[in-house]
Amino acid sequence: MLKLSFRKQLSNFRLQIDYTITQKVTAVLGPSGSGKSTLLNCISGIMHPEAGEIVFLDQTLYASQSKIQIPPEKRRFGYVFQEGYLFPHLTVQRNIFYGHPHRLRSSDFSRFFPHRWTKRRAETQAITSTDAIDTDQVIDILEIRDLLKRYPKQLSVGQRQRVAIARALASCPQMLLMDEPLAALDTGLKNRILPYLHHIKQAFDIPILYVTHSIPEAMALADEVLCLSDGRLTAHGEPHELLAAPSALPIAQMTGVENILSLPVVESHEGRGTTVLAIGNQRLVVPYTEIEIGRLMPVAIRAADIIVSLDCDMRMSARNILRGTIRQIEAYSGRTILSVEIEEHPLSVKITNEARNQLHLVEGMACYFIIKANAVNLLWKA
Repeated sequence: MLKLSFRKQLSNFRLQIDYTITQKVTAVLGPSGSGKSTLLNCISGIMHPEAGEIVFLDQTLYASQSKIQIPPEKRRFGYVFQEGYLFPHLTVQRNIFYGHPHRLRSSDFSRFFPHRWTKRRAETQAITSTDAIDTDQVIDILEIRDLLKRYPKQLSVGQRQRVAIARALASCPQMLLMDEPLAALDTGLKNRILPYLHHIKQAFDIPILYVTHSIPEAMALADEVLCLSDGRLTAHGEPHELLAAPSALPIAQMTGVENILSLPVVESHEGRGTTVLAIGNQRLVVPYTEIEIGRLMPVAIRAADIIVSLDCDMRMSARNILRGTIRQIEAYSGRTILSVEIEEHPLSVKITNEARNQLHLVEGMACYFIIKANAVNLLWKA
């Protein structure tokens, strides 16, 4: 489907890849600086490789020997960036349709631009190929119909990202390129938007190349995972085979998961959908998986997914409230990193400087650390 065999040099960094993507949704995992965005930019045509070739289906997009370099606008790839990049002076509906009105069907024009487009004008510019996107369906799947008249400044971060996805799909792309589209969102928003992406995958026959540093996102969406490190492809395979196993620990570390623990299983409840791990004399509740009692379960927890509290008597949905001690406090450009010890297990916790000051945190202080069950990534395959 997509043959990648090229190299790209950027100062002291070199991206070199030789791989053919054949699956519908491929996730590219890797830490910052591994070459993920450079890969997308070369595929989209924003950047030019030094040598090699890029072939999509039967079309050569780039070939150094034959001097082929198809410009980005003729590759028909939809691109969703981390920040969305909506036009602030255009409404949501005009953002969605910007740049590619000739690819929309007449029904789309009559619905959204009745005062500017006659049926005849729309029909003369309507797409005739079988890959036309039902824009109305896109709007419904992403649940943004009630946002069409708003401007970007009137939207939440999650709403802006859904609009950016709709705009990319409305261009009737041959392929969708997504560069960490959920990276700017907190865990709650990510969990709400991931189902929308899954619906997009099911509803449209469009291959997706999805760049992320999140193992849960890759496992939730991808049919195949590529792991990049220092500009090289280090591993590839089916997500659950590659990521949900003890051997995935180096990949978890590579993708920036700060906390990796190996804890014994003490309970497992299929009916409740939970498995319980022992962290010393305390308990860590995680999503259910079939694993025998007593086995060690490797898990990964991002430092930013842990909440700090001075009080354990709280009513909340989070299943895990663990008592621990702050051993070290370090501040880095607006963020505070806490080195914490819970039952002799070290953890890193990332909070804002404001939160640190409000809680009057100091080294040696005992606190409670709150972790949602779905924020614990299981590095295991039953």
